[in-house]
Amino acid sequence: MTPTLLSLFTASCLAFSFSPGAGAIATMSRTLEGGRRLAGFNILGLQLALLLHLLVVSAGLGSLVAGSDTLFQVIKLMGSGYLCYLGIAKFRQGEGALRQGGTSQGCAWQSLRQGFLVNLSNPKSIVFLVAFLPQFVGAGEGMAHYLRLGAIIIAIDTLAMVSYALGAGLLLGRLARQGQLRWLNRGFGLIFIVLALLLALSGR
Repeated sequence: MTPTLLSLFTASCLAFSFSPGAGAIATMSRTLEGGRRLAGFNILGLQLALLLHLLVVSAGLGSLVAGSDTLFQVIKLMGSGYLCYLGIAKFRQGEGALRQGGTSQGCAWQSLRQGFLVNLSNPKSIVFLVAFLPQFVGAGEGMAHYLRLGAIIIAIDTLAMVSYALGAGLLLGRLARQGQLRWLNRGFGLIFIVLALLLALSGR
């Protein structure tokens, strides 16, 4: 890959990863609930799902999702339902969940699982990768090159999620002093529900 092509690829990945979405909302929400530790497990879950997407696409299976309207719709509705579930759960949480957080093994597993499911149930991620990655893979370059590009995508996406987590950490300190944590929880819940509706109503 030429330096120009690598620069274009990196810039595209930065735009993709730093664009606010369900992963960013989940990361900020987990940061506010349990601090950096839970955010770290959430980010790990997000990246494991992204890695699975990359493996699916590099193996050529991603085209099945991109080409099958039924499979796309099923995954999309599952993702929408899960985001709606997260939104309702966040909206019903009180202020105490944000103040106290949680660092137990169960909470860590829950954070990792939530991050994994949020990314895994997003069919648009696979469709995007199917359309995006082949443009940077030359003739004769197989799965190994896909995985090298995938490593760059995961590194940039991790950087983006860490940035969102740090920003949420700063926000938590300010809102805690102002006693507005309950409304922040409800705000995140509403955002999850809106994202669920947008995903359910969107096309490819």
